[in-house]
Amino acid sequence: MSHVTRRVVLLVPLAAGVCGSQAYAQSSLKKVEETEPKATAIGYRHDSAKVDKARYPKHDVAHRCYNCLAFAPDKPADEWGECDLMSDRLVHRNGWCSSYKKKKG
Repeated sequence: MSHVTRRVVLLVPLAAGVCGSQAYAQSSLKKVEETEPKATAIGYRHDSAKVDKARYPKHDVAHRCYNCLAFAPDKPADEWGECDLMSDRLVHRNGWCSSYKKKKG
């Protein structure tokens, strides 16, 4: 017979609720449109290959949201994920913006 403590009884449902609410929060977010003011302010594009080279000369096609420090998808292979800069929208994993900062590692 296993020993169940009061701590286990209280913490397990709490942890499940937190994890579930985070998944719900991301699934309820809308995908960012390139024409939104917040997106245009940082030069966001859904496809890194379509960035204006004249306007952003330091852009590199290898720079994409999925390898940016600000990108936080639910799962690593997700096509869309949260971005620290677009707190209320999802960005495409192959996207890019002028605030790109490469992840370490």
